[in-house]
Amino acid sequence: MAGTYWWEQCMLGLFVAGYVVLVVNALINRRSRLAQTSKSKIMNDCERCSVEMVRNIVPDAAVPEYRFRGMRLKMSAIHIGFEKVGVKLNSDGRCILEGVTGEFRPKKMAAIMGPSGAGKTTFMNAICGRAYYGTVTGQIRVNGKVSSIAEIKQLRGFVPQDDIVHEQLTVREQIYYSARLRNAEGTPKAAIEHIVEDVLNVMQLLDVQHSIVGDVEKRGISGGQRKRVNIGLELASRPTILMLDEPTSGLDATTALDIIRSLKQLTAIGMTVVMVVHQPRYSLFTLFDEVLLLGLGGRTVYQGPSQGVLPYFRNLGFHMPRHENPADWFMDVIAGKVKNEDPSLRCTGLADSWLSARQASGELGGATGQNRRDDKLTFLAAFDEKMDALGLGGLDSLNDAQFLAFVHSSEAKNLSDGALAELKQRLGFQDGQIARKNLVNFLLGMQGSFSHDALSGILVSEGLGSSEGSFSTGLSSPTSSIFGKQARFCFQYPVLVHQNAIRWVRSWRHKVLSTFLVTVAAVVFGAQCREKLTPENILCPLKINLSHLALGLMVGIACLPIFGADRPTFWRESASGVRVSAFFLARCTVFMFDVLMWCYLFTGVWMLAADAPCDYWMWLIAFRMTAVSSAGIGVLLSTMIPEHTSTLATAVTILILGGGISEPQSVAEAVGTYKEVAAFLSPFTWAIGENYLAVIDQLGGEDAVNFFAVDIVEGYKTILESVGGGHIDYVTNSYISCSVFGVLAVLAGYIGLRWSHRGKQA
Repeated sequence: MAGTYWWEQCMLGLFVAGYVVLVVNALINRRSRLAQTSKSKIMNDCERCSVEMVRNIVPDAAVPEYRFRGMRLKMSAIHIGFEKVGVKLNSDGRCILEGVTGEFRPKKMAAIMGPSGAGKTTFMNAICGRAYYGTVTGQIRVNGKVSSIAEIKQLRGFVPQDDIVHEQLTVREQIYYSARLRNAEGTPKAAIEHIVEDVLNVMQLLDVQHSIVGDVEKRGISGGQRKRVNIGLELASRPTILMLDEPTSGLDATTALDIIRSLKQLTAIGMTVVMVVHQPRYSLFTLFDEVLLLGLGGRTVYQGPSQGVLPYFRNLGFHMPRHENPADWFMDVIAGKVKNEDPSLRCTGLADSWLSARQASGELGGATGQNRRDDKLTFLAAFDEKMDALGLGGLDSLNDAQFLAFVHSSEAKNLSDGALAELKQRLGFQDGQIARKNLVNFLLGMQGSFSHDALSGILVSEGLGSSEGSFSTGLSSPTSSIFGKQARFCFQYPVLVHQNAIRWVRSWRHKVLSTFLVTVAAVVFGAQCREKLTPENILCPLKINLSHLALGLMVGIACLPIFGADRPTFWRESASGVRVSAFFLARCTVFMFDVLMWCYLFTGVWMLAADAPCDYWMWLIAFRMTAVSSAGIGVLLSTMIPEHTSTLATAVTILILGGGISEPQSVAEAVGTYKEVAAFLSPFTWAIGENYLAVIDQLGGEDAVNFFAVDIVEGYKTILESVGGGHIDYVTNSYISCSVFGVLAVLAGYIGLRWSHRGKQA
């Protein structure tokens, strides 16, 4: 008999091999963290030493604490213009946003502010193409061309108000997978790692890079750090424009200020940052280059420099009390809580006042080219003086010892060997020497936002590109290469499988508990089958039915978390360019190991508890049919039914199919009636029927069947042999039918995931 089930044994071997791969992958991932920590420390020490070398020469030099190595934007700059933008609700036609006009200039940080109900988030959704709940009116221009930010999805990052993150992954893993999935397929691994380092540094997450994010039940990183991760997921795609919906909500004033300062750094590399904020402290408010204030009814009451808001309202006749937070006072003015010198000017008239008294926000002209030339001459003179003081004046190149003396003359005393080797690579050491001009150029480049060294040039040539090109006033056509193409399925799928495999291993405590519960259920339902699993026992089909129903309920309900709780995560990843098919199949692939494991475990424990006759493989085949079908039901309902009702919906569905339609006596009575169609369509009929008929075949044939169960046997045979015209046995028919049902249910789940809530995937 063992030879009959050779393919089942091969499947078990593949299953065990898959489990080994998952465990080995987890061990490799764990060891890689140590290497990543060491690499991060080396790069930070190298940066610190570079900064100290510059300040040792010119103490008051304006040198950034960190220079970006991977965050080279996909396009140099984006200008967003909008004219008379409005939104009308599809439900009742009510206008919730009206006539918003203005612009978001490139390389600036802008805030959208207003009292509650002013339409701040609605306006951001409108210009991003995410206002699926209404009709958008007016014009939106991207680099002078009538368009929508939704059409340049590859160049846009959108940070939702809720912190939608992978709770089982570490901070670094979150950023890494976002960078892998949202950058070009051919981006080298080294370039991806530099992007990750940039994001971790700019968002101040380096100290917690290997911490699990966690959730409400399992405490992980802090709320402020979680918010930074939420932003970092978008930064990993190197967007040219970053849109954020209330990134400071729920944070204390100090943490909020730190986050805004981090975002302010991004404008130095060419990024346009636009965010909705709610009554910030004034020191935070002044960090914004531009402010768009919306009044009640969703109309513009001010758009211009943040420093110009207070003078503007004063000119209108509003007077701010001493010691008042100006940002809070602005909201009170807009909400009509502050009286004006002119009684006729009410809050409803602020929009009209802005239209009639609109100010042009002038730029501080005059390039600082002359100042930069003077700074360079000052630095060169200081550098020559320093070299002379060290006895290195007049040398065209420095050897190892001379360079080490130059380094030690600064505050960078305790430089590790790894950091020193990294520094030499960046400087372009060759044959143990570095040219004097290369050292000077490196130190001069330290004053920029990007790294300018021997290694950064390699990264650009390998595919990161440069964001320092000229600014174009007109967008290319949608087929232009700057928009890129959505990554192929064959690229995204293995990345997502790897991500889900890590999440799978991290939830091992849940797996242990689930396995224990499955074992308990197998013992209980197996024990009540003792001495009843023979053809002559009238209870045999009923006990088989109950055991299949138990397994089906466990598997179906256990499959709900595959998509149920993570639908917001899917909406975000789909909006960022992740293929629905890759996301869906990666989740199903990894969770398949749980379904198969429970099948093998339940069958083995159940057989021991039931002292079941027949061989293990016969029972396994039948139970796996039930598990596959129930898994399909769970996947389908997890994508279609709200999370809070999906458990009940799954239980009801499986109980109706397995405990009602496919119950042995119901099948016997269904033959020859309309109920036979329902029994035919239920996968439990095929799994239970195959199991019962196989028991009969192996334990004496139909002659051994109890007289009162003959109609049950005939009912199952009628349905199971109705396909194939008698040329296909009932086992093969059952296999095919349950497999088709499971595949169709999973396919329906995929369609539901793809086409439901389409607006949230924009």
